[in-house]
Amino acid sequence: MKLKIDSISRYGFLLVTALILTMAQAGFSQFDELEALGVEEVPCQPDNLTTIYDQFASDSLEQQQVGIWYSLAREEFKYNNFKRAIPYYWKVLVNDNTGKFKIVYQKLTQCYYSLEQPDSVLIVCYRGLEKYPDNVTLHYYAGLVHDLKGQSNCAIPHYEAMVQQKPKEKSYWTKLAYLYYQVGDEKAIEAQEKVVELDPSDVEASRLLAEIMEKFGYDPLKARERTYRNDPTNIDNAMAYGKAAFDGGLYGEAISPFNDILKQEPKNIIAMEYLGRCHENLNQMSKALSYYKEILQIEPRNVNVLCLTASVYGRLNEFKTARSYINKAERVDRGNGLPNMIMAEVYENAVTYCMDQRKENKLEYDDKLVYSYAVDELKKATKDPNLSNEAKRRINQFEAALLLPSTEDKFMHKNRSKTNDACYSWINE
Repeated sequence: MKLKIDSISRYGFLLVTALILTMAQAGFSQFDELEALGVEEVPCQPDNLTTIYDQFASDSLEQQQVGIWYSLAREEFKYNNFKRAIPYYWKVLVNDNTGKFKIVYQKLTQCYYSLEQPDSVLIVCYRGLEKYPDNVTLHYYAGLVHDLKGQSNCAIPHYEAMVQQKPKEKSYWTKLAYLYYQVGDEKAIEAQEKVVELDPSDVEASRLLAEIMEKFGYDPLKARERTYRNDPTNIDNAMAYGKAAFDGGLYGEAISPFNDILKQEPKNIIAMEYLGRCHENLNQMSKALSYYKEILQIEPRNVNVLCLTASVYGRLNEFKTARSYINKAERVDRGNGLPNMIMAEVYENAVTYCMDQRKENKLEYDDKLVYSYAVDELKKATKDPNLSNEAKRRINQFEAALLLPSTEDKFMHKNRSKTNDACYSWINE
């Protein structure tokens, strides 16, 4: 059997080798790209492990001659004369009956790898692993070549053997996590957790752990927190953790990473907005307003923040002020339905507040009128395709709860369309 490279060009072999070695050291950063690589289902071990050098095996050969061949091979290897070293190493391999020269398997794999002959590397590796199944070097080259060929399933057992032999070798765990991920195996999480455990200061490794967990449908919050705490000055990681904590309803926990972002970037609008929303959800309205107003000093035409500010004033029962911010937002973007949605919310808050001011907490005609004003705002919001469905849903809720003036109500109040209740006087101003 002729030993040669038959499926990867010389240039391609070198290029992919460099890529894989780099990824083993630095980790893999874009999982969408990994998914595009694909996994080729092929037999792992070569069909035939025999070579033309097996004809040199002899039961009657003196072991002294084996030693001579090894010395000759070693001299050629020393000066990178790999082609000339290979025959000598094979003669040693097929005639070594004592195991004294088991290192020749490693030397041969290195020769073939240097000559860019991956198929020959596999032949040597699998022959060697039959005799020495725990040899880390042979597992390394076998795993590397299978990975080069896109045979992730074949590479995995070799990296599993490597981490068993050297459980503290970070690069082995990094590659194993990468391979597990390629074949869709959740063991990628456990392997990447080991990477983080071995090097807690590796922020990128922690970030990757969060991404892997997310891809497999697990809550990545703890992983993102660990990534952030390893380096609170990293804005991307602080932002990722802060957003994850906020989305999970952990508003108090989200404050710290957003504050750390502002230490690095004092005018980071996104961090300020999230801080405002965190404090708002914690019912710390004055703090929320301070962040929103700080943003408006920088971006006075920020519609979202104008609406957030209006919403807070509405919750504080300062309805006239809330409406003034909504009017500003409407002037900035006439086609945006958000100001209408917030105005509807302000009207709702007003009804709740005014009913609480009365001795008898009962829905009256003026309250129904204000609810109808809220519906009018929601109808305007339906023209915004981004908010149309939500606006329609809220309109249906008002109608189903019978909160709007009925025909009888309108008749009894002579179709009055403006409120008389002093609590609602700000509406008519």
